[in-house]
Amino acid sequence: MTTTPDWRRLVDRVQSIPEKIYETWNSAVGWDNHTIFGKEYGWDGVAWCAIFGWDMYHDVGLDAIVPKTASVAGFTAWAKQKGQWSEYPSVGALVNLSNSGHTEVVVGFDADTVYTKGGNSIKAGSEDNGQGNGVWSHATPRRAAKVVGYFAPVYPDGVCPPTADPNDPRGGKAVTSWRWSAPTATTPSTPSKPSTPSTPVKPTLPAFPGRKYFLLGAKNKYALQLQKWLDKGNWGPKYAVGPSETMSPIDITKVKALQKHYLSKLGPADGGVGPLTWQYAFEVANGLRKK
Repeated sequence: MTTTPDWRRLVDRVQSIPEKIYETWNSAVGWDNHTIFGKEYGWDGVAWCAIFGWDMYHDVGLDAIVPKTASVAGFTAWAKQKGQWSEYPSVGALVNLSNSGHTEVVVGFDADTVYTKGGNSIKAGSEDNGQGNGVWSHATPRRAAKVVGYFAPVYPDGVCPPTADPNDPRGGKAVTSWRWSAPTATTPSTPSKPSTPSTPVKPTLPAFPGRKYFLLGAKNKYALQLQKWLDKGNWGPKYAVGPSETMSPIDITKVKALQKHYLSKLGPADGGVGPLTWQYAFEVANGLRKK
């Protein structure tokens, strides 16, 4: 009797999720990260792109082969340690985008493009100030600068999914392309053993890079990360466009708003960013500290 490979059960599950907005709207903060996916994971109200990926594996009984972490950097480190990291896409892999800023599940690829579907994202062609609000599909050039690499798990049944990696350690032969299409008939499969529940891994605070990266006019990736946290924490005035890599007067105002709120710890509220201001912005944005 033919059984459906683990990787195929996974990608069929991902593709079965309707594309739409899933977050609830909060007039104070906008889209608030509260979703059915966060509830399933056991940690709701936080950035949920990696959470969505874990849920998909969990839904088909494969969560034991991926770490339970809401951090893209966390699963990237885990994959590299386990020898499951690749520069090439494969079906079911989790792609690291924008230096651990986002992740989605690979549902197909060809010579030039990787096709993905993920949570905490926005509909292609839409703008949401980088917040994300639902589950959507995307097509990204494989050689785009934002594509860092892929976490390619080893499936329990030993079957390697379609892969573009000429040296895939799982033994698969590289193919030029693979695109998903709905299965024509349901084939019986052997149920996977339930995995042992694990404790969610909380996001890890990135090391503070130094005060010079947050001076007015400074342009760098750390400024962008700080601005995302400030926006998520709803500090100070709203962005008209959204976070960027350049520190502007509105960013300094938002830093001051954070510092004034925790004046006894972060004062004076001068808009300068030190290790504690960096830490507090991160903790509030990730639900680790009450505002």
